[in-house]
Amino acid sequence: MNFENGEIVRLDRFLSNSKIGSRSQVKALIKSKRVRVNNIVIVDPSFIVKPCDVVEIDGVRVDGHRDVYIKLYKPVGFLSASFDEKHRTVFELFEHEYKDELSIAGRLDKDAEGLLIITNDGELLHRIISPKYSLQKVYEVIVEGIIDNYKLEKLMKGFQLDDGYTIKPMVVYEREKILENYYRIRLGLFEGKFHIIKRTFKSLSCRVKSIKRLAIGPVKLEKDMKPGDWKELSYIEIKALFDELKLSMDDRRFSFGENEN
Repeated sequence: MNFENGEIVRLDRFLSNSKIGSRSQVKALIKSKRVRVNNIVIVDPSFIVKPCDVVEIDGVRVDGHRDVYIKLYKPVGFLSASFDEKHRTVFELFEHEYKDELSIAGRLDKDAEGLLIITNDGELLHRIISPKYSLQKVYEVIVEGIIDNYKLEKLMKGFQLDDGYTIKPMVVYEREKILENYYRIRLGLFEGKFHIIKRTFKSLSCRVKSIKRLAIGPVKLEKDMKPGDWKELSYIEIKALFDELKLSMDDRRFSFGENEN
């Protein structure tokens, strides 16, 4: 993997970017003779660190700034946001050393639940949400109203909604009648327009009772995850996501399986 995008970097910047502390805090560490580069004590914060160098604090190796990929089970009632003055947000559900850098790749409504991907990889985030890449998201939707074969065909072919917008064809994986006049539908969508699921079923004379996102591309919500649970993506998950979005892993710095809750 490349280091700091293949660039050399000052020692104090390397340490602060690695979340060791603020720039002033890491300068104090360096001047206190606790930092070694290639087993040599360095007291100059402006010392240049190269990609091949080994940096240690008190004998413990420090890796450089890394890319973070988290999957989180968003509960109902939480905003897909990092901060809000009035409402609880999903960023209150986890602690992470890179938390101030992270953004949500594809939000869910407050009354929806399910899978979120949270990352500091701007290129990946853009491709997940960009219509250009048509990454499939899978949802389980409970609706009130009749879902007959005619309506399923409309979902699979795409149709014009009552508000004038024409939806793209969806993949219908499952339709199950769970109560009189209530159905569970598992759908694959290739677009993320505002309230697109609610608008779609409203145009089919149905009312959405709940929405749960099960998957974003190859990344799935695991069956043993509970609302509020989170973990960093595995290598297999990241590789599959990058392959589907035609991204290279060569210029990323990873650390797998370090954090979960």
